[in-house]
Amino acid sequence: MWKVLNHADVKNFYSAHSIKWNYIIERAAWWGGFYERMVRSVKVALRKTLGKSSLTTEQLSTVLTEIEGMINSRPITYVGSETEEPIPLTPAHFIIGKRITSLPPVRLHLDSNLYQKMLN
Repeated sequence: MWKVLNHADVKNFYSAHSIKWNYIIERAAWWGGFYERMVRSVKVALRKTLGKSSLTTEQLSTVLTEIEGMINSRPITYVGSETEEPIPLTPAHFIIGKRITSLPPVRLHLDSNLYQKMLN
């Protein structure tokens, strides 16, 4: 891998696109601890969701998108116990302006006959 990264063509590509590599020192978990913790969160969610299952590329993409939505919907501010309190701030608020896993504002009512047909 180091030979590929050090190749002249790759270095020219780096310089043309203003890419600069920053490396984390081995065994220095405090460097980049935040994103290492996020990687761990994704890995734990994948293990719990998939176990030892094998997925197609499309299925894996779907699972990773759902995990991304859950991680980006975790509160980063205080969560109150009262229903009148404001909604806690999440990373998704910075990305799309609301929680990704929010329920729709209006509850849909199904016709009871249709509901019975769906159950059968």
